[in-house]
Amino acid sequence: MIAPALPADEADRLVDLRALELLDTPPEDRFDRIVQLARGIFDVPIAYIALVDADRQWFKAKCGISAAQTGRAESFCGHAILGDGPMVVPDARRDERFHDNPLVVGPPHVRFYAGHPLAGANGHNVGTLCLADTQPRTLSDQQLGLLGSLARMAEHEMSLVDLVRAQRGLLEAQEALAASQRRLARELRDAAAFVRSVLPGPLDVGSVSAGHRLVPCSELGGDMVGIAPLDDGRRIAFFVLDVAGHGVGSSLLSVTAGNALRLRSLPAARFDDPASVLAALNRGFPAEATDGKFMTVWYGVYDPGDRSLVYASAGHHPAALLGPGGTAVEQLGTPGPLVGLFDDPEYVNATRRIEPGSLLSVFSDGAFEVCDGEGIFLGFDGLLDLLLEERAAGGSGLGRHDERLDRLEHRIRAHAGGALADDFTILEVAFR
Repeated sequence: MIAPALPADEADRLVDLRALELLDTPPEDRFDRIVQLARGIFDVPIAYIALVDADRQWFKAKCGISAAQTGRAESFCGHAILGDGPMVVPDARRDERFHDNPLVVGPPHVRFYAGHPLAGANGHNVGTLCLADTQPRTLSDQQLGLLGSLARMAEHEMSLVDLVRAQRGLLEAQEALAASQRRLARELRDAAAFVRSVLPGPLDVGSVSAGHRLVPCSELGGDMVGIAPLDDGRRIAFFVLDVAGHGVGSSLLSVTAGNALRLRSLPAARFDDPASVLAALNRGFPAEATDGKFMTVWYGVYDPGDRSLVYASAGHHPAALLGPGGTAVEQLGTPGPLVGLFDDPEYVNATRRIEPGSLLSVFSDGAFEVCDGEGIFLGFDGLLDLLLEERAAGGSGLGRHDERLDRLEHRIRAHAGGALADDFTILEVAFR
């Protein structure tokens, strides 16, 4: 075993660590949720957030291990904080640093390890977000990127300690309190900007074009939309998912789940098989690991070669397919339970041949569960009527998605009196 070296910035690093005031504090849901998500997303038995003290590593949050801390000399994390990026050990028994480590030869019998450094307020690495398995394995580039995203979430939660401390001290001064509130508003705007940054751009390729509209009802919502060309470069996947609730928790889950679909990083999922994707989502995001949150999903894959659309849904209402004549709507949906609530649910695929000139709309329930001043709901059928009317007014309109979606949003807002009570999301796909 090779004990980890001390970083060159060890003294400043320990100051940064102490400033967090997290060592030996009770468990907190905000950190527990991150390690639970990490374990579910990467399908590993062990995930934890470790803070590396002078002579120990202490676990702020953990899944799959019972110890509260271990010595720094035998820690993997003591090595991980020496770098700026993730440290991956595919098989610890074949690594000279760890082959005879007590954590390898004894419980918990670590073989695979991946740790991403976590920086404190002044940029010094104070700990790690870690994955471990009792079997050798590796991570793809996409999975490493997702691990980095989860690490940034953990760093953000650590930084909130400073914000809470500042707010306590500023309660006696109204002007300073207002300043902290403005700072928090900026963070929410930054978070909302991050959500927007992962949304897909418009698509216009071959016989398909697509556009979308996602309008959260507050700063952060729980909807996510995706347009993802598959590996063969020919087929295209489309999805809309709706996480229960609103705010930071729902938004983080929607972004994480959306990225897992977009980056094709769900373990054991076949991304050209919608039922397989929904089953993998259900395994990766159980409600007990996401603070009780669940989601509905509609996922489809279009093959322009034979003009087939294969689709499946999990607790989500049907999508609307407007044929080339524009006078009738076909509802495309399959039975399937909500994602996150049940063990090993069954999801089924359906297939529909798409005629040239057809228009597909996939939407969240916020697009039709709107109520006017007299208590009259627009409803699902009411939205289908609006889709038909806008199709009649604008034709199939390849490349005209923004115009049509602008009009739909305006009409739905008008029905709701201007304010939306839920996130409003529509994905529109046109087929030549």
